[in-house]
Amino acid sequence: MHIIRFSASALAGASMLALCGAAQAQDAASAPQTEASNSDIIVTAQRRQEKVTDVPISITVASAAQLERQQVNTVNDLARIAPSLEIQAAPGQNTGGGGSIRGIGTMTFSPGAVASVGVVVDQVSQGNANISDLFDIARVEVLKGPQGTLFGLTTSAGVINISTNAPVFGEFSGRARTELSDAGTAGAKYGNQVVQGVVNIPLASNAAARISGVANLRQGVNRNAIDGDRNDTNRYGVRGRLLWEPTDRLTVNLIGDYSQTRITNGGDFFTFVKATPDIVAELASCGATVGEGNQNYCTDDSYVGKAKNYGGSVQIDYAADPFTLTSITSMRKSSEFGFGAASNVFRGDTLPISVANAAIDRDISLFTQEFRVSSAAGSPIEYTAGAFYSNQKQTRDAETVQVTLFGNSLPPSITPALVIRDESLAFFGQATGHVTDSFRLIGGVRYTTDRLSLDSAGSDTDTVLDVAKWSWRLGAQYDLMPGTMAYGTVSRGFKGGQIAVPANASPYVVNPEIPTSYELGLKSTLFGGWVLDASLFYMKINNFQAQSCIIDASSIISCDQKNVDGVKTRGAEINLFGKVFDGLSLNTGFIYAKATYPKTYIGADGTDIGGSQLAYSPRYKFTLSGEYQQDFGDRFAGFLAVDTVWKSRVRYEENSYRDTTFRPHWVVGGRVGLRTQDERYSVAVFVRNLFNVHEPSLMQSSFPFGGAANVGAIYGPQSYRNVGISLDAKF
Repeated sequence: MHIIRFSASALAGASMLALCGAAQAQDAASAPQTEASNSDIIVTAQRRQEKVTDVPISITVASAAQLERQQVNTVNDLARIAPSLEIQAAPGQNTGGGGSIRGIGTMTFSPGAVASVGVVVDQVSQGNANISDLFDIARVEVLKGPQGTLFGLTTSAGVINISTNAPVFGEFSGRARTELSDAGTAGAKYGNQVVQGVVNIPLASNAAARISGVANLRQGVNRNAIDGDRNDTNRYGVRGRLLWEPTDRLTVNLIGDYSQTRITNGGDFFTFVKATPDIVAELASCGATVGEGNQNYCTDDSYVGKAKNYGGSVQIDYAADPFTLTSITSMRKSSEFGFGAASNVFRGDTLPISVANAAIDRDISLFTQEFRVSSAAGSPIEYTAGAFYSNQKQTRDAETVQVTLFGNSLPPSITPALVIRDESLAFFGQATGHVTDSFRLIGGVRYTTDRLSLDSAGSDTDTVLDVAKWSWRLGAQYDLMPGTMAYGTVSRGFKGGQIAVPANASPYVVNPEIPTSYELGLKSTLFGGWVLDASLFYMKINNFQAQSCIIDASSIISCDQKNVDGVKTRGAEINLFGKVFDGLSLNTGFIYAKATYPKTYIGADGTDIGGSQLAYSPRYKFTLSGEYQQDFGDRFAGFLAVDTVWKSRVRYEENSYRDTTFRPHWVVGGRVGLRTQDERYSVAVFVRNLFNVHEPSLMQSSFPFGGAANVGAIYGPQSYRNVGISLDAKF
């Protein structure tokens, strides 16, 4: 505990030094960072810059100001900005990082799987080598429904489109901001210290660099009851951007980033929340109390997992009137070392079962190249066309799981070393035709070829899946009046297949997923600046890629990847975002998404769950984030911010067990603070999850046996209260 408090104190001291240094700086402060008015909310949802109210796609937009007031520091935190978006934060879940939209996401962690919701950063697809931390972000757009025409095969349910802040010519400026909390202080259930910094450096009249970094250090949420230590999750990241305009027609954007992670004792991993009397007694003897919200486990072992993630891209734009030529080349790599190393995944040394995973290394490398041509804005026919190539390679060490049950060692479960390659080439185009000043027609198409191959150690032949598919989009939009637009679209998406790799068995193919989506929408401007985005949607998925997990006879989690026809999602969503009036910014939304299994669908427990809600998908969800500012004279202003989410009941397994669902609940947070009128300096006190609601990331029955009698849960930082102070300075 002394070490944790020292870390918090040291970071607080560093933050105060940064604030003091900023206060003494002679350079002018950066322009105040405020919520834009409607006319200034520009998005790149169609791979070109457009006003959000002109884009015939349901979009939730979060500005830099909103992300900061909601303390959105990681990709997982994005689930709080949009009612349609859910992100499963548990280890091994959430392939590709994008979670699910309108109830549809990647529900399988097969090594060859790709995301249903793609993550795109500065126009570069992250594939399965996705970033974790968000810092120095300009804007996040959540695009709902299939986006395969312009964004490709990993976007069958939607896209999280992230834009970082670009360098600014002719300006030297910087910023430091922190969020500091300590476990046990002011009711905080875990400690977290976030320090972010950025500097903008002018290099010439037509060139500038921007360097930003983050340290995100967390103590907990899990705690070893034997020694009292909280699991550390420490991440560090840095990004550099170079913007150069050698001529008035040519722009070069060079971006590179690097991050590393260190996790002790498995980080956020399973604890017992329900158990038979013998297991309850065993855990109680070492100080762990079984029940909802249990943060404690018991082990004499100590082990560390490490990861690094890095990449770079170069984007070149040339204005060759009347169109623009763009080339984007990128490379990413992600590596994990020692993950899975644990003497017992149940982390209970006195339990009658031990499941030991050998330490393994995993690597992902991704290369992408995109060429496209775009017409000038305002042309009678606006178009974007191009070609896209990607090559992703994953390598995994052989993995051995050894089970000891009531003193008897069972035969080991062995997954061989693997090399998975996913190579794709696509040609695409989309156009909007202006039939009249108010009426426009939309058409787009993409042809994708994809080859997925698996080379398994000890196998004489590779497993190969070759696919060629068309994606398309048709629609129309009509301006009902100035500032109000209605649209209707139908889209066909495509998500690549996967190769399942079960332990002690031969690999097999899971076919590509093909969604067809229908959407009606309305966009309008209210009160001169508040954006209304409302939509009705229906989507049916052929060959939905699902996963059924059970605890097998060896007490090992065994998952069966499969295709399921007849999965649907339908419902309605409304979002309002932006500035209501001077002093009040408000972003809120509500969704009804009935995302269901097909009729007569048999769950992992053998019961009929046909027609019921998909796992990880709340049927109803409400989000609200807002800030009100009150001026105190010419120099200072006070502010009050709220951040709240309500969800209906969520199930975590493909079965009928009520014990692995979580009840309808509110999660409430907010900030209160003081800032200078020029927004150079601010200080605030914050709370997240004020009422300490223990929403899990994942729940697993038969943990380690006995069906609903024994249940394990994975809790993350969203599952517990956190209270702290935030400091911000610009110079």
